[in-house]
Amino acid sequence: MEFIILLGVFEALFLTGLLLCKKNKSVSDKVLTMIFLLYALNIFFSYLEVYNRTHNFPYHFFINASVPLLILHGPMLWFYIKSQTSQNFRIKPLYLFHFIPFLIFFIDQYIEIYSLTSKEKIFIASGDLYRSYITYPIFVILMAVSSIGYFIWSLILLKNYRLKIKTFFSQIENIDLNWLRTLLIAALICYSINYGIFIADIIHQFTPPGLLHAISFSIGSVYILFLGFYGHKQGNLFCSAKINLDLNKAIETVPIQNRLKEDEEIFIKNLLEIMKTQKPFLNPDLNIARLADQLSVTAEYLSVILNNKLNVNFFDFINQYRVNEFKLKCKDNNNKNLTLLGIAYDCGFNSKATFNRVFKKSTGITPGEYKNK
Repeated sequence: MEFIILLGVFEALFLTGLLLCKKNKSVSDKVLTMIFLLYALNIFFSYLEVYNRTHNFPYHFFINASVPLLILHGPMLWFYIKSQTSQNFRIKPLYLFHFIPFLIFFIDQYIEIYSLTSKEKIFIASGDLYRSYITYPIFVILMAVSSIGYFIWSLILLKNYRLKIKTFFSQIENIDLNWLRTLLIAALICYSINYGIFIADIIHQFTPPGLLHAISFSIGSVYILFLGFYGHKQGNLFCSAKINLDLNKAIETVPIQNRLKEDEEIFIKNLLEIMKTQKPFLNPDLNIARLADQLSVTAEYLSVILNNKLNVNFFDFINQYRVNEFKLKCKDNNNKNLTLLGIAYDCGFNSKATFNRVFKKSTGITPGEYKNK
C-alpha cells in the first residue's frame, strides 16, 4: 500500500509540474494546479501517517495532518467545474464561505490532536483512540456529505452547461466537457467507496488501527493515477476548446431596432424554407449567431422562436435536418461508394460519435441498420 500511495504522490506532483509549465494558463488551469498540489500534499501526509505507524512514529508532527485536507476536495473540484462552465470566471469573496467547514475542522483537530504533546499524540494515534471522540463520526459524515454533495452539484453544473450550449451550437463534441463528466463520476465512485468504508467502520469497527487510513488513501492514489492517464490521453492536459460566443447572452448579430417586425408564423415559414432550399445545416461550423445573421434577426430572437414556438433547441433542430439529409443521400445511387461516415460528413456532421448518437436518438436504430434496411 505504501508503494501505491507514493506512486499517487509522484503522479500528482508530475501533473502539477505539467500545468505549471503550461503557457497562457487560464483561471481553470490555475485552479486545477491547486487541486493536484492539494492531492499531492494530502497523499504525501497520508504516506507519512502509514510510515509513522510502521516505524515507531518518527514524524509525530504529521499525525492526522492529512485529515483536514480531505474536506477541501469537494469545494476545489467544484471551483474547477465552475470555472469550466462559466465564461469569464472570477474568484469572488463570497466563495470563501466554501472553506468554512475546513476551518472548523482544522480548529477541532488542533484542539484535539495538534496542540498535544508528542507522547500524547503518539498514544492516541497508535491505538486509534480518536475514533472514540464524539466529534469523529460527526465529521466523517459531514465530510462524506460535503464531498459527495459537491460532486453531485458539479454534475448538475455540467448538465446545465450542456443544455445551454445546445441552444447555441449544432456541434458540441469539443466543448461539451464530456471528459470532465467522466472524471467526476470516477471521483464520485471512489469517494463514495472510501466514505462508505469509514461509516461502516464507525458502526462495526472491523478494521485494525491504521489500516482504514491506508486503504482509503490507496484508493485515492489509484484515482490520481486514473486522472493522470486520462489527462495524458486528452493530448493537451485537461483542455477544452475555447467558446467564442457569450453563453450568458445571445449574440446580437444586428441592432435590436432592425429586427424583423413580421408575424412569428411568417418568420417560422421563412426559416423552414431557408432550411429546405439553402441548407445552411451542411456547414459543420454552423451556430445560432450565423444562422440568425442569415435570417436578419438576432440570435436571441431565433433562440426564442426555436425553444418556445418549435419546442426544440438549436442543436436538435439543426441535427434533425442533417439526419434527414443523410437518409436522402443513402438512397442516392451516386453515393453508394461512400462510407456511412463520409455521407454523414457531407450532411454537416463533423464527428462520428455525435452522428451515431444523434441518428440513434432520432430513428431508434444505428446508421448501419438503417442503410441495410
